Amino acid sequence: MALFSFNREDSDVSGKLSDLQGIVDAIQRSQAVIEFNLDGSIITANDNFLKTLGYTLGEIQGQRHSMLVDAAYAASAEYREFWRRLNAGEFFADKFRRVGKGGKEVWIQASYNPIFDKNGKPTKVIKFAADITAVEAERRQAEAEREQVRQEQEHVVSVLAQSLDRLARGDLTARIDARFDGRYEQLKQDFNAAIDSLKDAMSAIAQSARSMESGSNEIASASNDLSKRTEQQAASLEETAAALDEITATVKRSAEGAQQASTAAAAASTDADRSGEVVREAVAAMGEIEKSSGQITQIIGVIDEIAFQTNLLALNAGVEAARAGEAGRGFAVVAQEVRALAQRSADAAKEIKTLIASSTAQVERGVRLVGDTGQALSGIVAKVGEINGLIREIAVSSQEQATGLNQVNAAVNQMDQVTQQNAAMVEQANTSSASLRGEALDLARQVSRFQVGAASQRPETAQAERHAPARNPVAEQQARLQAFARPGSAATAAAPAADWDDL
Repeated sequence: MALFSFNREDSDVSGKLSDLQGIVDAIQRSQAVIEFNLDGSIITANDNFLKTLGYTLGEIQGQRHSMLVDAAYAASAEYREFWRRLNAGEFFADKFRRVGKGGKEVWIQASYNPIFDKNGKPTKVIKFAADITAVEAERRQAEAEREQVRQEQEHVVSVLAQSLDRLARGDLTARIDARFDGRYEQLKQDFNAAIDSLKDAMSAIAQSARSMESGSNEIASASNDLSKRTEQQAASLEETAAALDEITATVKRSAEGAQQASTAAAAASTDADRSGEVVREAVAAMGEIEKSSGQITQIIGVIDEIAFQTNLLALNAGVEAARAGEAGRGFAVVAQEVRALAQRSADAAKEIKTLIASSTAQVERGVRLVGDTGQALSGIVAKVGEINGLIREIAVSSQEQATGLNQVNAAVNQMDQVTQQNAAMVEQANTSSASLRGEALDLARQVSRFQVGAASQRPETAQAERHAPARNPVAEQQARLQAFARPGSAATAAAPAADWDDL
């Protein structure tokens, strides 16, 4: 059945019309073709179209195009606008939903082609169509499947969004309990596993943050206490260094005094040795005096004996002169004078003997005293020697003490410098520990935003001065050194200075 009729009066175009007829025949074999009047009435349709819609030509020929669409669309203004535009000569190509026999839904890919006369006016409309119902069914099934997937995705996204919202607000117990189908079940399991892992991790972080906060509190307290003790130690060391300087100067002066005392003791020992020699010489001289006194006593005894003999001779001469009478008178006078002289000599010798005896007694007493003085001086010389040795040892010890104290003073001064540096470092450490404590508090505050399902305990607040030592040995030693260096103290009063002039 031919859908087109051609005027073949023009023989020049007969070949072209033949080719056009061939094209039309090819289209009819491969396409569903239907022809309409401009009012929408059906002129004819080929077998492909009738087979696609399920009608026979007699059932549709002369009927309106509206029988091939649903009633709602046929009554719409859009449908009327569609035919108006076809009557105006517009071309349409699109996918269309049509209604076949028995209400069967048919989808076609079609083009509506207005046919024009020689004057360019539309005369009819030819539609070329291809049945795409199966393709459309597959597409719609795919769309349905996609819709189902979309709904499943919306459900998954909704539940996941709620859990993520809870997670964003720090709730780490936001596990997904809703049922997920298919591949989303694995997503649910992975999300819950991730939440559990994150909860465990945040629990560990929270515990670590609490431990860090506790440790930072402890470090801050310890650093504060250490800073205070270091300042005290620095002050104590500074005072100790000053006290050691004074003690070093004092010991140095003592060493110099001990050296001078050793020199004076050595001189005193030399003088004592010389005094001993003088005493020994005095003892020897007193012995000579005693010996001379003995000799004088002997001489006086001889003189006394001579006086006695002279007196005896004078007495005999007087007796003889008396016998001689007048002739012996002058001799008697001489004898009398000799006797008187002998008596005076005897008296003088007696007095001299008495004086010599007294002198001898005094010399003996002097010899005894000089001997005692010699023995005392010998003891003094020995003691002075011992004192000289002791003072020499004291001088050496004082010198060694001065040297040792110089070294100790240098060490204490170095310790003072190091302590001052340590104090600065402790101050920096104290600042760092305070910063660490702030960071730990901020970390704990950040971690506290997360709910991990377990009650968290706040760390124990570090107590001030809990690291203070029970005693301060530096202060004790400082007090002892100050007591030692203080004039008139018990330490210095126990060893009074010696008066070397008494030696």
